[in-house]
Amino acid sequence: MSKILIIPLFIVALVSGPLYEILIKETISTLSFVISVTSTSLVIIINILLQLRKINRKNRQVSIDLENTKEIVLKIEVQLKELQKRIDKLPQTENVASELRILRGLMKQVTEKVGETQTTKNIPLEMKTDDDKANQKDPKKAGPREPFLNYDDTEILAFLDRAVREDRVQLYVQPTVRLPQRIPAFYECFSRITDNEGNIIRPEQYLPVSDAAGLTAALDNLLLFRCVQLVRQTRREQPNILFFCNISNKTLTDIEFFTDFIDFMANNTQLASSLIFEFSQNTIEDSTFEIHTNLKRLAGLGFRLAVDQLKDLNFDLSTLSSKGFKFIKIDAHLLHEVAKGEGALINMNSLKGAMDRQAMDLIVEKIETEEMLLELLDLKIDFGQGYLFGEPKAVEK
Repeated sequence: MSKILIIPLFIVALVSGPLYEILIKETISTLSFVISVTSTSLVIIINILLQLRKINRKNRQVSIDLENTKEIVLKIEVQLKELQKRIDKLPQTENVASELRILRGLMKQVTEKVGETQTTKNIPLEMKTDDDKANQKDPKKAGPREPFLNYDDTEILAFLDRAVREDRVQLYVQPTVRLPQRIPAFYECFSRITDNEGNIIRPEQYLPVSDAAGLTAALDNLLLFRCVQLVRQTRREQPNILFFCNISNKTLTDIEFFTDFIDFMANNTQLASSLIFEFSQNTIEDSTFEIHTNLKRLAGLGFRLAVDQLKDLNFDLSTLSSKGFKFIKIDAHLLHEVAKGEGALINMNSLKGAMDRQAMDLIVEKIETEEMLLELLDLKIDFGQGYLFGEPKAVEK
């Protein structure tokens, strides 16, 4: 009620008692006083009630505005969190710089080698190295493989060149399972080169060409770099997955590339919980200064290491563990030869006990059949890898 109306009503209420007795021609008495007080009180009470109603309306509006504000704040918080996630996914300046250095170096390496080869037009096939032979096991033992493609060496060289220039390196992963449950525990990364139609070119087919062209070191470097990039992308959605990535002898001794690679990994130490670098036994037994220095630098960044392609079991576990090696991968056939039967060269209980003391795990690879697995389970192995548990599958980019 308007204040302008309250004042006249208040005055009327005050004189209402006397006015009443005057109108009925009675002498002003106590009754007139009671009527005045009662009327005035009613006006005051009505005014108070009206004011309370007005305040209540304001409070309700404030409450509505507050709820709306809360909703707006919550929406802003959600948008900020989403924005933060997008910002977190953006590569840091240091990462971009280190990646660009690596890519420039790889492009230069490959371009120079391809240019030299195209000039000479001569690609003699060289003898395969031990590492290359390790990739060419008996097909009956290695499980299903991609077919050889009908390309000559010049065409394969063009595919290798294009792999670098047009990012045709495809990442494949194969599971390592926990036994006997067969639950996937880790994944090993393999990089593959494709032709123009996306068909896989087998390493046995392109390695002799890349060796002859002097391109293998650059190719190994590229495959490693792409592997780490794709592992980093996958980790954003699935941070608990553990990946194994191979590093060749050629990569470790490529001073220019590996210096840039170490800088790149130093800016990505968060990958240490998801990434394990794998080396052949020949590599870790090499006395080359660069190899031992670079192994130490990787371990110093917090990355765990693994040894595979074992030719024998003549190594010291405590020394390996002190250098950052936490996994040993052994061929199923080799393990069967040295640990089964009366003439067993090793005692599996002793080996596993020694590895447990060094916080190391044994992974048996190239398990291809159920019969082979049954033989190995007698040795109480904990982890297995092979086509029996899953063939390598392409990872979508």
